[in-house]
Amino acid sequence: MKLKLSMNVFDAALSRLQEIYEQGHTVVISQSGGKDSTVCMELAIMAADAAGKLPINVIHRDEEIMFPNTYEYLDRVAARPEVNMHHVWAGQPVVNVFNRANPYWYIFDETIPRDEWVRQPPDYAYQIEEKNIQALVTKERFPTAEGKDLFACIGLRVQESPNRRMGLFSSKGHITKPNKLGVKYVRPIYDWEDGDVWKAIEDFKWDYNHAYDVMVKHGRSKNKLRIAPLTMTTSGIPDLQLAQKAWPQWFDKVCHRLDGIRTVTQFGKISCMPRRRAGENWEECFMRECIHEAPPWIAKRSQLVLNQQLEKHRRQNGNIPFPQINALRANPIGSYKKLAIAMWNGDPFSFKAGFLPYMEPEYFREGEGFWGGKPSF
Repeated sequence: MKLKLSMNVFDAALSRLQEIYEQGHTVVISQSGGKDSTVCMELAIMAADAAGKLPINVIHRDEEIMFPNTYEYLDRVAARPEVNMHHVWAGQPVVNVFNRANPYWYIFDETIPRDEWVRQPPDYAYQIEEKNIQALVTKERFPTAEGKDLFACIGLRVQESPNRRMGLFSSKGHITKPNKLGVKYVRPIYDWEDGDVWKAIEDFKWDYNHAYDVMVKHGRSKNKLRIAPLTMTTSGIPDLQLAQKAWPQWFDKVCHRLDGIRTVTQFGKISCMPRRRAGENWEECFMRECIHEAPPWIAKRSQLVLNQQLEKHRRQNGNIPFPQINALRANPIGSYKKLAIAMWNGDPFSFKAGFLPYMEPEYFREGEGFWGGKPSF
């Protein structure tokens, strides 16, 4: 159910931030370089200015492989007198779904020569130890006055996905309860739509990431403009294909840095899926692609999932053969075809096979440690 507000979404978002600043709490704006965090930052500047709280705290965790326009924009943000910029990098593992041998790569990896990095961190950046993104905003890094709270401001909007809508409903408002580090999250533009974001940027002549202009120039529709990690899911393929045309030198550096990028850019999503040979059924395809010819870690996980699914199917359906294509029940891995698609890249974070443990960075590189719970992306 939608609730009608007595004001427009711009005034509502501004008032949410003004209340926090006026009460003397500490606010940190999470800035990814995308349009939503840009709007949150500009709203925070307005709210803090009215409360006499400038400059505002802004934090950005560098992902190394970002569109050139993104870090150019972040440089401009860091130069603004209204902003106290915390540009940090942590060397954290990031998913590369295009590399079956190893699903991780590492931001500004210090085990390789620095000239192999796609780019260097800016001079004003500093390295931190915390690899978990939830530990970016802490009271140690951003002290609060006695009796006051620490807020991390994020540009979450419920229009973007049902999961975000449910997350907002579960927290019963635009402010969450404190996390384990005592930090509350505020989502001032949760009720904005894409048009509201672009209208605010245009009306107030706010600076923004001009990678969006490049996307539009290359035919990207407005409802598909996104600044997001490029290697975490196959949804990054269209962005890589666009980048090959828009920033060819940058794209070549990315291909040199990470395995699988050039192949997936050339052949698309089909290169990240199991392929049946002539005369092969889906059971034979699964056994070949996910077990016999797969990297050991994928083969082991695929065998575990197959055993679990066959046992589950036997209990529910008796002697009926396990399906080749369509599951007999609502089951994302309830057929050989579904198993092959789900396990081709090993499902390292158990999105499909929820009973499997996560693949820890430690498995692939000694000393990288363990998630110790659900990975935070």
